[in-house]
Amino acid sequence: MSATEPLNDMSRLRARRRQARRRRHLFRVDIGLGLLIAAVALLLAPGVAIVAVAALLVLAICIVSILLEHRRSSRR
Repeated sequence: MSATEPLNDMSRLRARRRQARRRRHLFRVDIGLGLLIAAVALLLAPGVAIVAVAALLVLAICIVSILLEHRRSSRR
């Protein structure tokens, strides 16, 4: 056991925490952008039914993006 081993463990731990914070931030950005786009589309468009379908599609794409990121991170 060397003296640098605990430092390596701590640096790995810090890197994992940094990456987890980045993922959480991206998750929040995805949700926020999806909700913002959906709200703006509903307010600006004359055909609310068509826009509702488009807004649901955007939200579905955001959810798929989040699920893929979650699946990718759980494999590690």
